Amino acid sequence: MRYNCCQASTLPSQDVADEPSYDDDAPSASGDGAQFGLSDAEFETLLARALQQSPMYHEYLTVFQAAPKIMTEWRQRYRGNPALWKRLFQKDRVIKEFVEAAPIIDAVKRLVDDAVLVNGQQFTIFDLACGRGYLSMTLSHLLPPEKVKKLVLVDKQWPMHNMTPKPHHISWTHIYGSHKKVEDQSIPCYFDTWPIELHTSKMDLKSSQQIRNMEDFHLRDKGPIILVAVHLCGTLSLKAVQLFNNNPEIRFFCLKPCCLPGMVHAKRHEIFRLGNHSFDSKLVCMAGKWKKNVWNGPPRTTTKAYFERWAENLFLGIDSTDTAKIQKSIMVQRNGGYQNEFLFAERLPETNSVWDALRSEERVE
Repeated sequence: MRYNCCQASTLPSQDVADEPSYDDDAPSASGDGAQFGLSDAEFETLLARALQQSPMYHEYLTVFQAAPKIMTEWRQRYRGNPALWKRLFQKDRVIKEFVEAAPIIDAVKRLVDDAVLVNGQQFTIFDLACGRGYLSMTLSHLLPPEKVKKLVLVDKQWPMHNMTPKPHHISWTHIYGSHKKVEDQSIPCYFDTWPIELHTSKMDLKSSQQIRNMEDFHLRDKGPIILVAVHLCGTLSLKAVQLFNNNPEIRFFCLKPCCLPGMVHAKRHEIFRLGNHSFDSKLVCMAGKWKKNVWNGPPRTTTKAYFERWAENLFLGIDSTDTAKIQKSIMVQRNGGYQNEFLFAERLPETNSVWDALRSEERVE
C-alpha cells in the first residue's frame, strides 16, 4: 500500500547546502543560557516559533508542540557544561533532524500509547545508525516510561564500552556523563536523568557477524521490539529490512532511506535479495557524492527517479506475512530535496490509531 502526502512538507529549505530560515533578530539558541542570556522560557518560545514555521506543524501537531519543552529539558540537563551543550545543540541542525523524523516519532508515539502490554512486558526500541541520538533523546522524553524499558542507540561510531572516546568517535558524554567510569568524574551522571534509559551499542550493520550477535543477544525472545531507522545510507537500508523480516519479535518497523547504494554493487553485477523479492543493483546504484556542500554527480531529476525506485524495492522486500505495511511519500525535504520516502510495517494485529493516521492524506489530530 502506497500513499503520497504532497501537502506534508518541511521547513522552507532542506537541502544539504541549505538551512531553515528563522527570524534574523532572534538570539542564537546554540549555547548555554547563561552565555546568551536566555531564560528557559525564552529558549522554549524561540524553539516553538521556529518549529511553527514548518508546513508540517499542523500535520504532526502533537509531536511538534511537545518538541520545544523536550529540547528545553535537554538544555536543563547540561546546565553547567556549556561546552557540551554548544557541541550538542545547533538549533538549525537539531530542528532539521526533528522535522525529518517527525512522521516516525508520531507513529511510534501512537503505537506505544495505544499498546496493550501484558505480564509486565515493555517495548525496547532500537535506533539504527543513530548518530548522536537526537531521535532517541526525543522519544525518551515523549513516550510513557511504564511501556518502554529502554532505547538502544546503534552506531558503528560509538566507542567500545570500556574505552575513552577518541576524536574519531561519536562522544557519548551527553548520554552517560560520569556514569561511565572512563569519563570525567567531575561532570554529572546524565544516564540516570533520562525518563527512559538510553544505551549506546557500537555495531557495524554491514557486518553479518555483528548482525547475528545483535539478533542472538538483543532480539530473540526479547520482544516486543520497535525498530526505527532514519537516514540509513546505501545498503544499510537492506540490513534494516532483513532485521525486520528475520526477527518476529520486532513488532513495528519504521525506515526512512537515505543515499543510494554505490556503483561498486552494480559493477559486481549484484542482485539484491530481500525475502522473496529480488532486484538488480543496476536499477538503484549511482555514482556521486557531496563535497563542501556541492553535489558532484548526475542531476537531481535522475537521482530522484533512482531513489524512488530504491524505496519501492525496499518496500516490496518487507515480508508481508501477517504484516501490515505502507510506503508513504511525505515531503520533509523541499527545494530540490527528494529523500521523502517512509516505510512502515507492523506485525498483526494492527494498531488502529497508527494505521488510520498513516492511511489518511489529511491528518487530523
